[in-house]
Amino acid sequence: MTIEGLVFWISFIFCLALTAGGIMVIFRFTKLKTLPAFQHLQYFLILLYTFGFYSLWSESFIAFMPFAEQVKPFSKVLTVLGIPFIIFSAAQQMYWCKCMYDKTVNRAIVPALLVGAVAFIVVEYRSLEWGSLTALPNSYAVFGFVASLFSLILLAAKQTALLLGQSRWVLVLANAALVVFYAVQYLLGSEGILFKSIGHFFFFFGNTFLAVYFVYTVKHESVPRTELPSQEAFINRFGLTSRESEIIGEIYSGKTNQEIADTLFVTLQTIKDHTSRIYQKTDVKSRAQLIRLMRDFV
Repeated sequence: MTIEGLVFWISFIFCLALTAGGIMVIFRFTKLKTLPAFQHLQYFLILLYTFGFYSLWSESFIAFMPFAEQVKPFSKVLTVLGIPFIIFSAAQQMYWCKCMYDKTVNRAIVPALLVGAVAFIVVEYRSLEWGSLTALPNSYAVFGFVASLFSLILLAAKQTALLLGQSRWVLVLANAALVVFYAVQYLLGSEGILFKSIGHFFFFFGNTFLAVYFVYTVKHESVPRTELPSQEAFINRFGLTSRESEIIGEIYSGKTNQEIADTLFVTLQTIKDHTSRIYQKTDVKSRAQLIRLMRDFV
Protein backbone atom coordinates (compact mmCIF):
# COMPACT_ATOMS: atom_id res chain seq x y z
CA MET A 1 0.00 0.00 0.00
CA THR A 2 1.30 3.47 -0.87
CA ILE A 3 1.82 6.29 1.65
CA GLU A 4 -1.18 8.11 0.17
CA GLY A 5 -3.36 5.05 0.55
CA LEU A 6 -2.23 4.50 4.15
CA VAL A 7 -2.93 8.12 5.12
CA PHE A 8 -6.28 7.95 3.33
CA TRP A 9 -7.52 4.95 5.30
CA ILE A 10 -6.10 6.12 8.62
CA SER A 11 -7.79 9.51 8.20
CA PHE A 12 -11.10 7.90 7.22
CA ILE A 13 -11.04 5.55 10.24
CA PHE A 14 -10.24 8.43 12.58
CA CYS A 15 -13.09 10.48 11.09
CA LEU A 16 -15.48 7.57 11.71
CA ALA A 17 -14.25 7.34 15.30
CA LEU A 18 -14.61 11.10 15.82
CA THR A 19 -18.14 10.99 14.45
CA ALA A 20 -19.17 8.08 16.68
CA GLY A 21 -17.57 9.68 19.73
CA GLY A 22 -19.05 13.10 19.04
CA ILE A 23 -22.56 11.76 18.61
CA MET A 24 -22.30 9.66 21.78
CA VAL A 25 -21.16 12.67 23.81
CA ILE A 26 -23.80 15.15 22.61
CA PHE A 27 -26.64 12.67 23.13
CA ARG A 28 -25.33 11.02 26.29
CA PHE A 29 -25.49 14.02 28.58
CA THR A 30 -29.27 14.45 28.53
CA LYS A 31 -29.21 16.72 31.59
CA LEU A 32 -27.64 19.42 29.44
CA LYS A 33 -30.73 19.61 27.22
CA THR A 34 -32.08 22.38 29.45
CA LEU A 35 -29.21 24.63 28.39
CA PRO A 36 -30.37 27.16 25.78
CA ALA A 37 -27.36 26.43 23.57
CA PHE A 38 -27.37 22.65 23.65
CA GLN A 39 -29.96 21.88 20.98
CA HIS A 40 -28.18 24.07 18.44
CA LEU A 41 -24.93 22.31 19.29
CA GLN A 42 -26.50 18.95 18.45
CA TYR A 43 -27.86 20.20 15.12
CA PHE A 44 -24.53 21.82 14.26
CA LEU A 45 -22.55 18.62 14.72
CA ILE A 46 -25.03 16.27 13.02
CA LEU A 47 -25.31 18.50 9.93
CA LEU A 48 -21.55 18.90 9.80
CA TYR A 49 -20.95 15.14 9.94
CA THR A 50 -23.56 14.65 7.22
CA PHE A 51 -21.75 17.09 4.95
CA GLY A 52 -18.39 15.56 5.78
CA PHE A 53 -19.31 12.06 4.67
CA TYR A 54 -21.86 12.92 2.02
CA SER A 55 -19.66 15.45 0.22
CA LEU A 56 -16.02 15.47 1.31
CA TRP A 57 -15.37 11.78 1.79
CA SER A 58 -17.59 10.66 -1.11
CA GLU A 59 -15.53 12.80 -3.49
CA SER A 60 -12.29 11.48 -2.01
CA PHE A 61 -13.40 7.84 -2.31
CA ILE A 62 -14.33 8.34 -5.94
CA ALA A 63 -11.00 10.06 -6.63
CA PHE A 64 -9.23 7.12 -4.98
CA MET A 65 -10.76 4.62 -7.39
CA PRO A 66 -9.03 3.49 -10.61
CA PHE A 67 -11.87 4.81 -12.78
CA ALA A 68 -11.92 8.21 -11.04
CA GLU A 69 -11.78 10.26 -14.24
CA GLN A 70 -14.88 8.60 -15.69
CA VAL A 71 -17.04 9.32 -12.62
CA LYS A 72 -15.47 12.63 -11.54
CA PRO A 73 -18.52 14.69 -12.65
CA PHE A 74 -20.71 12.52 -10.39
CA SER A 75 -18.49 13.22 -7.38
CA LYS A 76 -18.83 16.96 -8.05
CA VAL A 77 -22.61 16.64 -8.08
CA LEU A 78 -22.53 14.99 -4.63
CA THR A 79 -20.34 17.75 -3.26
CA VAL A 80 -22.55 20.51 -4.65
CA LEU A 81 -25.68 18.83 -3.27
CA GLY A 82 -24.04 18.69 0.13
CA ILE A 83 -23.54 22.46 0.33
CA PRO A 84 -26.93 23.06 2.09
CA PHE A 85 -25.79 20.84 4.96
CA ILE A 86 -22.71 22.98 5.63
CA ILE A 87 -24.80 26.17 5.30
CA PHE A 88 -27.29 25.06 7.95
CA SER A 89 -24.47 23.62 10.08
CA ALA A 90 -22.76 27.03 10.07
CA ALA A 91 -26.04 28.70 11.04
CA GLN A 92 -26.51 26.31 13.96
CA GLN A 93 -22.93 26.88 15.13
CA MET A 94 -23.54 30.63 15.26
CA TYR A 95 -26.89 30.24 17.02
CA TRP A 96 -25.24 27.88 19.52
CA CYS A 97 -22.67 30.54 20.34
CA LYS A 98 -25.27 33.32 20.36
CA CYS A 99 -27.57 31.45 22.75
CA MET A 100 -24.80 31.23 25.34
CA TYR A 101 -25.29 34.97 25.75
CA ASP A 102 -29.10 34.88 25.99
CA LYS A 103 -30.57 38.13 24.64
CA THR A 104 -27.39 40.19 24.56
CA VAL A 105 -26.73 39.47 20.86
CA ASN A 106 -28.99 40.81 18.14
CA ARG A 107 -30.93 38.06 16.36
CA ALA A 108 -30.19 39.66 13.00
CA ILE A 109 -26.42 39.06 13.23
CA VAL A 110 -26.45 35.38 12.27
CA PRO A 111 -28.77 35.72 9.24
CA ALA A 112 -26.81 38.78 8.10
CA LEU A 113 -23.53 36.86 8.19
CA LEU A 114 -25.03 33.94 6.29
CA VAL A 115 -26.47 36.29 3.67
CA GLY A 116 -23.02 37.80 3.33
CA ALA A 117 -21.47 34.38 2.80
CA VAL A 118 -24.09 33.46 0.19
CA ALA A 119 -23.56 36.79 -1.55
CA PHE A 120 -19.86 36.08 -1.67
CA ILE A 121 -20.51 32.75 -3.39
CA VAL A 122 -22.94 34.31 -5.87
CA VAL A 123 -20.54 37.11 -6.76
CA GLU A 124 -17.63 34.77 -7.25
CA TYR A 125 -19.61 32.19 -9.20
CA ARG A 126 -21.91 34.48 -11.18
CA SER A 127 -22.56 32.00 -13.95
CA LEU A 128 -24.76 28.96 -13.47
CA GLU A 129 -22.73 27.01 -15.98
CA TRP A 130 -21.48 23.57 -15.05
CA GLY A 131 -17.87 24.74 -14.74
CA SER A 132 -18.83 27.16 -11.97
CA LEU A 133 -20.96 24.69 -10.11
CA THR A 134 -18.22 22.09 -10.01
CA ALA A 135 -15.89 24.69 -8.49
CA LEU A 136 -18.21 25.07 -5.49
CA PRO A 137 -16.67 22.34 -3.27
CA ASN A 138 -13.92 24.65 -2.03
CA SER A 139 -16.57 27.21 -1.15
CA TYR A 140 -17.81 25.15 1.78
CA ALA A 141 -14.86 26.71 3.60
CA VAL A 142 -16.51 30.15 3.29
CA PHE A 143 -19.41 29.14 5.52
CA GLY A 144 -17.15 27.40 8.01
CA PHE A 145 -14.90 30.46 8.06
CA VAL A 146 -17.82 32.84 8.72
CA ALA A 147 -19.27 30.68 11.51
CA SER A 148 -15.91 30.11 13.20
CA LEU A 149 -14.97 33.79 12.97
CA PHE A 150 -18.34 34.80 14.44
CA SER A 151 -17.88 32.36 17.35
CA LEU A 152 -14.29 33.49 17.85
CA ILE A 153 -15.22 37.19 18.07
CA LEU A 154 -18.21 36.62 20.35
CA LEU A 155 -16.38 34.31 22.76
CA ALA A 156 -13.35 36.61 22.90
CA ALA A 157 -15.39 39.78 23.42
CA LYS A 158 -17.95 38.65 26.01
CA GLN A 159 -18.01 36.46 29.10
CA THR A 160 -20.68 33.83 29.65
CA ALA A 161 -21.91 32.19 32.84
CA LEU A 162 -21.86 28.81 31.10
CA LEU A 163 -18.06 28.75 30.83
CA LEU A 164 -15.23 29.71 33.14
CA GLY A 165 -12.52 32.01 31.82
CA GLN A 166 -10.02 29.28 30.93
CA SER A 167 -12.61 27.14 29.15
CA ARG A 168 -13.84 30.12 27.18
CA TRP A 169 -10.35 30.92 25.95
CA VAL A 170 -9.71 27.32 24.93
CA LEU A 171 -12.80 27.56 22.70
CA VAL A 172 -11.53 30.89 21.37
CA LEU A 173 -8.24 29.24 20.34
CA ALA A 174 -10.09 26.28 18.82
CA ASN A 175 -12.22 28.62 16.72
CA ALA A 176 -9.10 30.56 15.71
CA ALA A 177 -7.52 27.32 14.49
CA LEU A 178 -10.65 26.56 12.46
CA VAL A 179 -10.61 30.06 10.95
CA VAL A 180 -7.05 29.48 9.75
CA PHE A 181 -7.92 25.99 8.48
CA TYR A 182 -10.92 27.18 6.46
CA ALA A 183 -8.94 30.08 5.03
CA VAL A 184 -6.20 27.73 3.86
CA GLN A 185 -8.76 25.30 2.43
CA TYR A 186 -10.43 28.03 0.41
CA LEU A 187 -7.35 29.92 -0.75
CA LEU A 188 -5.09 26.99 -1.52
CA GLY A 189 -7.55 24.17 -2.06
CA SER A 190 -6.33 20.59 -1.75
CA GLU A 191 -4.88 18.63 -4.60
CA GLY A 192 -4.11 14.97 -4.23
CA ILE A 193 -5.43 12.24 -1.97
CA LEU A 194 -2.81 12.88 0.71
CA PHE A 195 -3.68 16.54 1.32
CA LYS A 196 -7.42 15.95 1.01
CA SER A 197 -7.32 13.16 3.59
CA ILE A 198 -5.38 15.29 6.07
CA GLY A 199 -7.77 18.20 5.46
CA HIS A 200 -10.80 15.99 6.09
CA PHE A 201 -9.29 14.80 9.37
CA PHE A 202 -8.74 18.36 10.64
CA PHE A 203 -12.28 19.28 9.53
CA PHE A 204 -13.76 16.49 11.67
CA PHE A 205 -11.32 16.84 14.57
CA GLY A 206 -11.59 20.62 14.97
CA ASN A 207 -15.37 20.75 15.00
CA THR A 208 -15.75 17.65 17.17
CA PHE A 209 -13.35 19.17 19.68
CA LEU A 210 -15.53 22.30 19.92
CA ALA A 211 -18.64 20.30 20.78
CA VAL A 212 -17.06 17.74 23.11
CA TYR A 213 -15.00 20.30 25.03
CA PHE A 214 -18.07 22.50 25.52
CA VAL A 215 -20.12 19.56 26.83
CA TYR A 216 -17.51 18.45 29.33
CA THR A 217 -16.58 21.89 30.60
CA VAL A 218 -20.22 22.89 31.08
CA LYS A 219 -20.96 19.58 32.82
CA HIS A 220 -18.15 19.98 35.34
CA GLU A 221 -18.10 23.73 35.76
CA SER A 222 -21.74 24.76 35.53
CA VAL A 223 -23.56 23.49 38.65
CA PRO A 224 -27.37 23.67 38.51
CA ARG A 225 -28.94 25.73 41.25
CA THR A 226 -31.78 24.32 43.29
CA GLU A 227 -33.35 27.69 43.96
CA LEU A 228 -33.47 31.11 42.39
CA PRO A 229 -31.43 33.82 44.14
CA SER A 230 -34.12 36.36 43.25
CA GLN A 231 -37.08 34.02 43.38
CA GLU A 232 -39.29 36.48 45.23
CA ALA A 233 -38.79 39.16 42.56
CA PHE A 234 -39.56 36.63 39.82
CA ILE A 235 -42.75 35.48 41.59
CA ASN A 236 -43.97 39.03 42.19
CA ARG A 237 -43.20 40.09 38.62
CA PHE A 238 -45.41 37.38 37.08
CA GLY A 239 -47.91 36.79 39.87
CA LEU A 240 -47.06 33.12 40.46
CA THR A 241 -48.68 31.03 43.16
CA SER A 242 -46.73 29.24 45.90
CA ARG A 243 -47.12 25.89 44.09
CA GLU A 244 -45.97 27.41 40.81
CA SER A 245 -42.94 28.91 42.57
CA GLU A 246 -42.03 25.44 43.84
CA ILE A 247 -42.29 24.04 40.34
CA ILE A 248 -40.14 26.72 38.68
CA GLY A 249 -37.46 26.05 41.29
CA GLU A 250 -37.47 22.37 40.33
CA ILE A 251 -37.44 23.25 36.60
CA TYR A 252 -34.45 25.53 37.15
CA SER A 253 -32.59 22.67 38.86
CA GLY A 254 -33.00 20.58 35.69
CA LYS A 255 -35.62 18.06 36.80
CA THR A 256 -38.12 16.50 34.38
CA ASN A 257 -41.88 16.73 34.87
CA GLN A 258 -41.97 13.19 36.23
CA GLU A 259 -39.18 13.91 38.70
CA ILE A 260 -40.99 17.06 39.87
CA ALA A 261 -44.21 15.10 40.29
CA ASP A 262 -42.41 12.49 42.41
CA THR A 263 -40.76 15.20 44.53
CA LEU A 264 -44.01 17.09 45.19
CA PHE A 265 -46.13 13.90 45.50
CA VAL A 266 -48.60 14.90 42.80
CA THR A 267 -49.57 13.43 39.43
CA LEU A 268 -47.68 14.06 36.23
CA GLN A 269 -50.73 15.73 34.69
CA THR A 270 -50.89 18.18 37.61
CA ILE A 271 -47.30 19.25 36.93
CA LYS A 272 -48.09 19.63 33.23
CA ASP A 273 -51.09 21.82 34.03
CA HIS A 274 -49.07 24.03 36.38
CA THR A 275 -46.24 24.26 33.84
CA SER A 276 -48.67 25.30 31.12
CA ARG A 277 -50.02 28.11 33.33
CA ILE A 278 -46.47 29.22 34.15
CA TYR A 279 -45.71 29.44 30.43
CA GLN A 280 -48.82 31.57 29.89
CA LYS A 281 -48.02 33.93 32.75
CA THR A 282 -44.38 34.38 31.73
CA ASP A 283 -45.15 34.43 27.99
CA VAL A 284 -42.67 31.67 27.07
CA LYS A 285 -43.09 28.54 24.97
CA SER A 286 -40.41 26.16 26.29
CA ARG A 287 -38.30 25.27 29.30
CA ALA A 288 -35.22 26.76 27.67
CA GLN A 289 -36.97 30.13 27.30
CA LEU A 290 -38.26 29.95 30.88
CA ILE A 291 -34.77 29.26 32.24
CA ARG A 292 -33.32 32.13 30.22
CA LEU A 293 -36.02 34.40 31.65
CA MET A 294 -35.22 33.22 35.17
CA ARG A 295 -31.56 34.10 34.67
CA ASP A 296 -32.55 37.72 34.09
CA PHE A 297 -33.55 37.81 37.77
CA VAL A 298 -30.33 36.20 39.02
